[in-house]
Amino acid sequence: MSNCNVTFYKKTDGEKGTDGYKNYDGPQSVADLSQVLWEGTTFDNDMKDDISWVDTGSQAWVRVYSKANFQGRTALIGPDQHISMQTLRDENDEDDMDDTIESFQLYDHKPDVNTSTIINNLLALYPGSVRSRKNNRYETEWYAQDSQYRIYDPSIELSGNTLSFSMDLDHIQLEQDDHAVITFRMDLNGGFVDQIKVTYDIAEATQVPEWAIKLIDGTIEAAKYGAMAIADGAVIVLTDGVGVVATVEINRLIKYTAQALTFCVDHLNIVLGAVFKFQSDGGTANFPAIVSHGIARLILAYYQELYGPDPHDTLGFSEQRFLNTLGTGAWQHTKHNPFVEFDESVYSYRAYYPDNTFFYARGGALSTVKVDAITDNRIDDHLVMQAIFDPHGKLFAVAGCIDIFSVKNISDYTMPASGVFAYNAEGKMIHVLQGGEKVIEVQGYDSLAAAFADSMKSALRQAENEYGINLSDQQIIMIDASIRVLKAMGDAIVNG
Repeated sequence: MSNCNVTFYKKTDGEKGTDGYKNYDGPQSVADLSQVLWEGTTFDNDMKDDISWVDTGSQAWVRVYSKANFQGRTALIGPDQHISMQTLRDENDEDDMDDTIESFQLYDHKPDVNTSTIINNLLALYPGSVRSRKNNRYETEWYAQDSQYRIYDPSIELSGNTLSFSMDLDHIQLEQDDHAVITFRMDLNGGFVDQIKVTYDIAEATQVPEWAIKLIDGTIEAAKYGAMAIADGAVIVLTDGVGVVATVEINRLIKYTAQALTFCVDHLNIVLGAVFKFQSDGGTANFPAIVSHGIARLILAYYQELYGPDPHDTLGFSEQRFLNTLGTGAWQHTKHNPFVEFDESVYSYRAYYPDNTFFYARGGALSTVKVDAITDNRIDDHLVMQAIFDPHGKLFAVAGCIDIFSVKNISDYTMPASGVFAYNAEGKMIHVLQGGEKVIEVQGYDSLAAAFADSMKSALRQAENEYGINLSDQQIIMIDASIRVLKAMGDAIVNG
């Protein structure tokens, strides 16, 4: 037996472990103790919530969790410990760990990162959310763009010098929730390993394809779409249409935040073509934006654990500048999220407080918003935008879709969508079509916003002709209203 070993006991007499026991030797992880029986026992004597004493070897570090899949309350037990779980309190000092352990990780060294701190960092990025337990798992619920969403505490497993992340997200509905699962791996420097993957299960439509962005030798395969470019592993181009070059050697984190920006752009294309097929109260159309924010915030939470508080002057969001650009004086609070109402032409529209995620090391921002066309019968149409701003706060990419309430009963209907408009590594404007299979260099426009608006109007007219929809002027002008909101979002992204 090596010195990296742990023995769990079912009971204790206060001085040592007694009754049933189970020994583990060598670094390993056990994700669900309900599937493990005490030594020498048979059916119906599993270890879940049944550990009262732990002995560790001279080179053993054990992180125990109160929930399966390395979730819930947690505590770290060091070498040469002989400890009652009644005296071991979790890291938030909430309660002891007696008869609560459902998973654990055994290391032959002190873990390089604290996974519970990553989770706490993540939760801090969802201010105003409500924390509870659902189906014996910790989960956090909040409203965004006037729809309700949920994230479950991520599973974070450390194996060697790699962390594996997995997180579930829901769009909460009265009947069947929309669901997504995020998985990716990162090394102990904050770099991506293998791929980022998202699987979707949209209520009543399980055919939404899996999305994955593959990462090869530190470069991003999707960079060919122009989202970001990593050239020769040494130079990253961060472009606002003019081009700013920084070397990886100056700041390794620039590389990682560039990768993070890239996955956001790629995600808009590979999945949204399918998601756009379905209509709801706007919550389903906005769900991929929630997923993008979930990935970005989980990565940010990890960077905060690795490198501490961001040492850079971060970007921020100025509420007043957003309001000023829209020509309105204050937020209204009669819905789940703050919003403003404004007029475009002779019609009334509503924009919610944008959801913002700011990347570590001044890596840019992801900002998303839903714009409503306010109708007399209060059954509104929606336009959902996802915008990415570069490290200088300049618009780098934008995509959107329109959710028209009156077409809910058209079975083969697909929402009008723009595809992604972005800059490539040379600072040229490109149009990445849904699915990411085709990239067109865009000419004749002086801004991403103008190109995006024309594409959105073209897609809306195409839907009108294909499905026999009688579009109102208010629905068409909603695109112009969204461009005002996009400008307000850009004006509000400021140096912190």
